[in-house]
Amino acid sequence: MAQSVMGAKSISMGQTGVALPESEWSVFNNNALLSTERNTVSFYGFRYVGIAEITDMAAAATVQTNFGTIGAGVHRYGFNLFNENRFLLAYKNSEDRFHYGVSVSYVHVYQGEDYGSASAFGLDLGLAAEITESLWMGARATNVNQPAYGDTDEDLPRELAAGFSYKPASSAQITAEIVKDIKFPLSFRTGLEFEIFTSFFTRAGISTKPSTYSFGFGYGSDRWAVNFALQQHNPLGMSPALDLSIRI
Repeated sequence: MAQSVMGAKSISMGQTGVALPESEWSVFNNNALLSTERNTVSFYGFRYVGIAEITDMAAAATVQTNFGTIGAGVHRYGFNLFNENRFLLAYKNSEDRFHYGVSVSYVHVYQGEDYGSASAFGLDLGLAAEITESLWMGARATNVNQPAYGDTDEDLPRELAAGFSYKPASSAQITAEIVKDIKFPLSFRTGLEFEIFTSFFTRAGISTKPSTYSFGFGYGSDRWAVNFALQQHNPLGMSPALDLSIRI
């Protein structure tokens, strides 16, 4: 099953991302938090337990306009006999400290050996609020239009998530959120980040349902950023993730 959370930073922080402001991967994780400071282009890969056939690959971009921020993303999961492809277009705006976003995605699933293919359109909504300079709250709802693949009764995943990010100091950040897919148990996720020296970060996180723990590191400048993560899934094993962002 393909991921719903993108970006190596989010993976290393326990798959949290619903309340991370200015993340290059907010186009997937919470469209209300698209960057309003700059244009970005980002690339991401996640290889499940080292198996090439079950790999997530994604790219995202944000563009600033006079009427808000536009985001776009593309995501592919699988290999030639089974793959899922998603194309996404997002819009974000804000009023004072309140942020809101909406995105539309086209999802296409292909199965080889003459099993055919099917597609669907999904609608995602996002909200976020800057409570203080150090505390952000965020929430997202995915596929609120209850789409199904083609003429089948196979629904796209529908998920609700809500959480916060808090910076107790300029060099530290804490995230926590709850995530509920309509078909799976409630998941709790939390992560930590520390800036151990200028622009170099180390991170760790855990999640439940399924049980995972993760760690990673990253470096960021005004023009670019790179992040790496390792996620341990019990009992499946270790999965690496890597992303690169260019800030324009």
